Amino acid sequence: MTYRIWEARNAGEDTTYLVAMSSVRETSLREEIGRGESLIRLLRLVAETEDRNRARRMADCEI
Repeated sequence: MTYRIWEARNAGEDTTYLVAMSSVRETSLREEIGRGESLIRLLRLVAETEDRNRARRMADCEI
């Protein structure tokens, strides 16, 4: 499985943070964003890895 680290921002906030998620979770998160259920904005892809623990260490949080 691939894990991605994204720079993200919550709607209405100026602060950015790094979030880690699996490629499967990313798909469902994008659907939630499209339906307006999630107010997070994914700004840019920072990194990809096959190692979940590495992704978690690189990010501020995990979804």
